Amino acid sequence: MRSRSDDRRTAAQATRFAWSSLAAALLGVLFGALWASGAWAHATATKTTPASGALLDTPPSEVVVEFNEPVTPVDAATGVVAPDGDRADTGVSQNADETTLTIAVDADQEGTYLVGYRVVSHDGHPVSGTFTYSVGVESEAPSAEALTAGTDPFVQALLYGNRWLGYAALALALGAGIFLALGARPREAVAKTVATGLAVVAMTAVLGLPLQAAYETGTSISNLDAVGLQSVMESNVGLAGLLRLLLVLLALPLMRTVVTSEEEPKPLLVAGLAGVGLALAATWPLAGHPMATEPIVVAFVADLVHLAAAMAWAGGVIAILVLACRKDAEIPDKTAETWIVLVPWLCANVLVAGLATGLLHIDSIEALTDTTYGRLVILKAALFVLIVGAGLFTRRALLRRTQARRRLRVAAGVEVVFLAVVMGAVSVLVQAVPAKTALLETETTEAESTETATLVTTELFSAQVVLEPGRPGPNSVRILATDLAGEPFPAEEWTATYGLEGEAPEEMPLIELRTGILAGEVSLPEEGRWIVTFTLTDAEGNAATAEAAVDIS
Repeated sequence: MRSRSDDRRTAAQATRFAWSSLAAALLGVLFGALWASGAWAHATATKTTPASGALLDTPPSEVVVEFNEPVTPVDAATGVVAPDGDRADTGVSQNADETTLTIAVDADQEGTYLVGYRVVSHDGHPVSGTFTYSVGVESEAPSAEALTAGTDPFVQALLYGNRWLGYAALALALGAGIFLALGARPREAVAKTVATGLAVVAMTAVLGLPLQAAYETGTSISNLDAVGLQSVMESNVGLAGLLRLLLVLLALPLMRTVVTSEEEPKPLLVAGLAGVGLALAATWPLAGHPMATEPIVVAFVADLVHLAAAMAWAGGVIAILVLACRKDAEIPDKTAETWIVLVPWLCANVLVAGLATGLLHIDSIEALTDTTYGRLVILKAALFVLIVGAGLFTRRALLRRTQARRRLRVAAGVEVVFLAVVMGAVSVLVQAVPAKTALLETETTEAESTETATLVTTELFSAQVVLEPGRPGPNSVRILATDLAGEPFPAEEWTATYGLEGEAPEEMPLIELRTGILAGEVSLPEEGRWIVTFTLTDAEGNAATAEAAVDIS
């Protein structure tokens, strides 16, 4: 029977091991953080030509969309819709480094065109977007029905569920495998637990391929075609899925040897199983954010260590719960002691590798608090603290498992529930836009799409006053006027002024681009409400004055 002094000795060994592991690992994080400056890990459009909301005199022969990293276009969802609702694009091409899409356009209609794109970034995630430009006059934007863009919510939900099952199965295989190698009994029961995990890993690998294809192309499962599936099979996602299946097949004969042998597993066999398990864990970062993060080596290793350590820890707790629920199960003292010493080391790796991964994608408080990715990281960190707290009770119950078997079941059960929630958060996190990229998308959208439009009406005409970009500094001004019948207003004379509300106005020079469209340039030195006042006079001498209040921020 174990004494309290034995328990204290084991606890002291675990504590010393944890602190030494944490100190060594923190050095690794510091090195990784210094090396890994400037990682994006997700594609985003950085520039479009024409610019969003542009008013052109002549129709362009092509539309260009530039991205921050190489992308693969989904042709069916990338194109241009003319004002009449028909497709106006004739083809999609890319530059040599695959960072720029060029959409050929063949259309001469006047009005507003809709551009839509859907591309797949190197981390396997689709990126969609739309913007408009106008030729001659602005009109109501056409519908995007001609472009099959968008993620089916059902496909998204299935992807989350399939990924969660994959993580749970990997945890089961790694954690139960550790207990099998450490001599937990009955060996057949532990082996069946490992085999169940491996079988579900294989199943999720197979199911994940058509789900990923539907996710990338923006279609439902029923509308998935061979082209989309082939594209996935040729990507990192397809490679990772196939490797996962091969590794499961490789693990089965090694498992059979462990189960059928009457002797304890030999070190070489244990090392082989550990290698297969580590390689299996590596197939997840092989098809995720690390493949699109610079430097790739740091991102890949950090993600692998984080995932492998977390899944081994989670799986070990699941194995403890399974064994605690069986009357014929036995966790020998040596097995329990080894696991108790191993857990702090796994925790240290989860913490430090998680910090390294976070530093690759989060470089500011804003990135942490103002993005979905950052908020999910905060949730993970909070759950990590709760799981460590719950783990202390599991550890204490494991030390006294003979006298506290029911307490062990409860403690391990609570810890498993928290771990299941973490896996759910991670399933969403790995498909979320990384924090740096999310902020870049916001900045790009604000920079390109910002224009303010104010509608004013008089007894003679209606007019839309447009300022672009609608921020302090130089701005282009357009006044688009129509008569009461909706036709372009034929102004013969015009005057205009502008000024900050409450201050003396300045004259605004305007030129006529065509009937009903006046344009000019102004400088707005500060934020606030700016007042644009203009008078239009027609050929009969009828005149009306309009005043537009524009908020600039």
